[in-house]
Amino acid sequence: MLTATFLRKAKAIDWFANSGTPNESYHMVFSVFEAYDTWNGQMLETWEPQVTALENMAKEKLGDAAIDSIFERVSAAIGDTLWEKWAQFIDRQKLDGETGLDNEMLDMVKRDVAWACVENKLRVKGFFTMLLEIYKEGYFPCAWLGDYPEGKPVVL
Repeated sequence: MLTATFLRKAKAIDWFANSGTPNESYHMVFSVFEAYDTWNGQMLETWEPQVTALENMAKEKLGDAAIDSIFERVSAAIGDTLWEKWAQFIDRQKLDGETGLDNEMLDMVKRDVAWACVENKLRVKGFFTMLLEIYKEGYFPCAWLGDYPEGKPVVL
């Protein structure tokens, strides 16, 4: 039941609604290419230890099959909505010339949301739950400025 409620709430998020709107709480980037090309290395450096720790805990408590199921269910629940909202964001910000990374960018969102769902299932409020809150604010957390947990999110 936790997962169904989580998925219903995730589907209702107004994805990327504020992407491109300045917010002093975050380090802002306004280009898809900058978000990916400039910040992807820093994202991996910050995200990978979080994924590893959570995945190890989840494997022990839930098992691989349950983790795989969560990833599949998240993708199915939000995939179409993400594409629709992403297209609106690209149009609104006049980023038509910055396409080509769409699949990669949206896979990042689905990954973050799936791990947040795993945290929810484990009743842990961790890194991915925090990222989900940023998504709920209408931004796309694409990296971290500084050494996590110090610093702040980089958002598109």
